[in-house]
Amino acid sequence: MQGKVASRFKQPRMSFGRRVSVPGCDDAPVVSVAMANAYKPVTLIYPYYENPDMLKRQIEHWRGLPVTYRECLSAIIVDDGSPDVPAVQVLADEAMPFPVKLFRIEVDVRWNWIAARNLAMSKASGWCILTDIDHVVPEGTIYACLHGDHDPDTIYRFMRKEHTGDPVHPHPNSWMMTADMFWRVGGYDEAFSGHYGTDGEYRRRCVGTAPIRILSNHLVRYERVGDSSTVRYLRKQPEDAAVGRIIAARGTDWKPKVLTYPFHEVAL
Repeated sequence: MQGKVASRFKQPRMSFGRRVSVPGCDDAPVVSVAMANAYKPVTLIYPYYENPDMLKRQIEHWRGLPVTYRECLSAIIVDDGSPDVPAVQVLADEAMPFPVKLFRIEVDVRWNWIAARNLAMSKASGWCILTDIDHVVPEGTIYACLHGDHDPDTIYRFMRKEHTGDPVHPHPNSWMMTADMFWRVGGYDEAFSGHYGTDGEYRRRCVGTAPIRILSNHLVRYERVGDSSTVRYLRKQPEDAAVGRIIAARGTDWKPKVLTYPFHEVAL
């Protein structure tokens, strides 16, 4: 990989129920990747759950990107069973600035972004940016992702800022990697669907699969701005402690459960 280590971003260990630091991932070096001579295509991966206003904000941002960027971008959005305002109600009324595919999981399961991301990545190829609907990929970061000489055998994370401009720790569940790399890691384990706070397990498998690097480029967080965050389901509930028991019950032949939920593609 062409690039240089700029600094290290270190985080303290956290107890269960709070953000958990994963050695080799959360303390990975921050790097600046050299720019290549040509752009590469990149797919944006977004789960959606009752976030119509935030989705509109994303589309408005995409429209403002330079044409040369939009020519290399696409998006896959997975609605993970929104009962009141499905994503199609937004997308059907909007002209897309680049190709967008929409899928819908046919059941409404608590914190099922897990299955949503797996489904999106099963339909993706090449380089992908995986993040949450409340995170915007700003123009400078888009440029660096399209133009950077990234190593397909490396998993990348991002620095992060609040929408107010204040710096904040890197998002523990935002990534840039190839679709092939995602499936080398094994995808997210859908045995965790219905539980909050399971991304640490996936980060540990990332560490065991490939080098982790934190890109010096930023994402912008809009957490709890309008409908950007899920409010239907509570976080850090007693039932979420079952995650530890699920992991402890794994046998030596364990593999992640993936693509276990019914879904369909929604025509746009």
